[in-house]
Amino acid sequence: MLRLNLKKEPYWMDLPAEVKLKVRPLSTAIMSAAQSSVIKRITDWRQERKSRIEVGADMSDLPDVDDEETRLGLSESLLIKALARGAVVEWQGVLNSIGDEPAPLNDTAVNDLMDIWFVAQDFWKHYTSSLSVLEAEGNGYRLAANGTSAAGLDIAEHATTKPSRAAKAS
Repeated sequence: MLRLNLKKEPYWMDLPAEVKLKVRPLSTAIMSAAQSSVIKRITDWRQERKSRIEVGADMSDLPDVDDEETRLGLSESLLIKALARGAVVEWQGVLNSIGDEPAPLNDTAVNDLMDIWFVAQDFWKHYTSSLSVLEAEGNGYRLAANGTSAAGLDIAEHATTKPSRAAKAS
């Protein structure tokens, strides 16, 4: 069972370095939009690399998204940034690069803030913590590690290792 007591209104979240973010509650719409953004960006990079390879152009400014480790790392970073862009509605403690003026809240500034790895990790942990609570509430009803949705006792007999009749006939 799940308790439908998710936050409905924006709330403040404390992050390292005295940064405070007011965020919209995590929703399916925010997560889906963020995931779509990541897929589009990775696909665009892959297509651009392919186009440049065909004409022999320089690719040094493009990540190799065909490398699994690179793609996974970029995907995580892009997802955190996209979530923050969709969620943050106000902030405190974020200053311009010059002087002591507050930084304007826009997509570029949010991306820059999330480029600070420890801020991004803390944002991810706090922002998605409501999902962990829901998963824990689900008890035995969430998806099992082996991919089935109804993990229970294994009551099936083990398959034999003898070759089948069809295999013997050929």
